[in-house]
Amino acid sequence: MDKGFTVLILTEASKIYDQLTGELHAGNINADKKDGSILPGHIYIAMAQTLVRRPRMVQHFQQQGQRLLIINDEAHIGTATKLLQQLITTDPLLIGFTATPDFKFAKHLPLLYKACVVGAQPDELVNDGFLSPYRHYARVLADFSGLQVKGGEYTEESQERVFESKKVYDGLLKDLHTVPFKKAVVFTASIKHCEDVLNQLIAAGFSAISIHSKNTKSDFDMAMYKQPDGPNICVSVGILTKGWDFPPVDLVILNRATTSLPLYLQMIGRGSRTSPGKTHFTVLDYGGNYERHGLWDAEIPWDKKWNQKSKKKGEGVAPVKNCPECDFINPASLMVCKNCGYKFPVSEVVPDEAETKLVELTAIFSELRGKLLSQLSPHELAVYAKFKNKKAYAIRIAKRHEQDQPGWLQLFARCMNYKSGWLYWQLKELDTTPIEFHDQIIR
Repeated sequence: MDKGFTVLILTEASKIYDQLTGELHAGNINADKKDGSILPGHIYIAMAQTLVRRPRMVQHFQQQGQRLLIINDEAHIGTATKLLQQLITTDPLLIGFTATPDFKFAKHLPLLYKACVVGAQPDELVNDGFLSPYRHYARVLADFSGLQVKGGEYTEESQERVFESKKVYDGLLKDLHTVPFKKAVVFTASIKHCEDVLNQLIAAGFSAISIHSKNTKSDFDMAMYKQPDGPNICVSVGILTKGWDFPPVDLVILNRATTSLPLYLQMIGRGSRTSPGKTHFTVLDYGGNYERHGLWDAEIPWDKKWNQKSKKKGEGVAPVKNCPECDFINPASLMVCKNCGYKFPVSEVVPDEAETKLVELTAIFSELRGKLLSQLSPHELAVYAKFKNKKAYAIRIAKRHEQDQPGWLQLFARCMNYKSGWLYWQLKELDTTPIEFHDQIIR
């Protein structure tokens, strides 16, 4: 504004539009705003779906040329693509903001943007106190073979069949009695599934509400839920995955499966806000989503994922499994533990009574919390590297230890399953100049 630019902020979500208009004094372009003139040097907030139907306004924005700055919120969503393709013909400045720039689900990104600048990822934001630490549990189902994919996502019908089974409901009710929480949000697969879960919770004596497009009382119910003494469980479908910010949420339940990494991260992110008295938040994953997408706070190479197809399935996620004998982390494909020789069973038959056993996926990593990175043993540093997908950073720390304690890097390489050739070249390139790294407490 100080430089005389005209600023256009775009969103496709009404909730985000309301938040923006509440925070900025600007010209608001909504359904009530008729097609009219745009004044240079002002800020405008618009719903993309509305502005694209206002040709005169679009023309006026185009006339700003390089003196126009466009900020596109939730850039991974393609709703504004047609509008933006019209506006960028005169070469304005365009910045898109998104937490999940995944080409697989956002193929319009390379058509609009020239580069991806990766900011601080969740792990860094957690360690710096901007986001809350979390614990990730999985209630392991015996069989997901009933899930069917259509259009790249699991169908509502097949999810209803899988997640409305008695075992899943029993597991949900048991977990809500055993996992401490103040406010919980449960994500379901469909409106029918949402209402079925709500009825099960109420029948079991829980205080709960449902939020979805067919609930005419959603605004009232949400207002009640946000009260400290109001209902403490909110059951929803997809309406709360974005544009909804309620920091007290400390339990997120994924009572559904998804093939979408962005959706997975957005659902878990609802619990990540910091709040007075909140030490961490918990995720209960009933859909095997961790196996597809990894941990929420693992580092993801967005600078590579935003404009190209994944070269291989599960790129950016390190598939591993823990040895039940020694807790050593092995590649998922190995059938024999590299540390102790334990033989993994070819196929584990889970008895019916244990069919929905609750397992903490972050249990091994939780043992590292409170320690400085510099205090980790070679094995612990390997756990940190694999859980957070920060192998390059961990290697830097290991090489710094090697400068003070010869042999340290070899122990680390063994824990990471690196070959002798890798160790040879790392040692060959190592000099005496002290390697620096940002030492911090693991949260």
